[in-house]
Amino acid sequence: MDYFFNMDMQKDTVIHRINSVMLNPDGVNVPYTIDNIQGTMIDGKDLGIDGYLDIGLIDTMKDMFVNFIGAVVFSCFGFLYVKSRGKNKIAEGLIPSVKTKDADFLTQEEAENEIAE
Repeated sequence: MDYFFNMDMQKDTVIHRINSVMLNPDGVNVPYTIDNIQGTMIDGKDLGIDGYLDIGLIDTMKDMFVNFIGAVVFSCFGFLYVKSRGKNKIAEGLIPSVKTKDADFLTQEEAENEIAE
């Protein structure tokens, strides 16, 4: 979205330390720490930001961590469901199943309305 539609959907974060292989002054493939960053400049113009402007990586990593936690929780429910041979009611409510006529709530509601009339 950001690239193709010229939008800014990522949360910007001001940070004061980065690790970069590309900026290693020795030119070796080892992360180099740049600490105590006090400003950001583009084309010689100071942006007035008290640190380095991270344009979405930290936000994306937080999103990935939340997705990881959700996957672990759902995997635990799935494991318990399989371990209990389908008797785990919490997991049963989370796992999709094929809809049958008996479990079609819309049909049941319509039938109840017809009986009431």
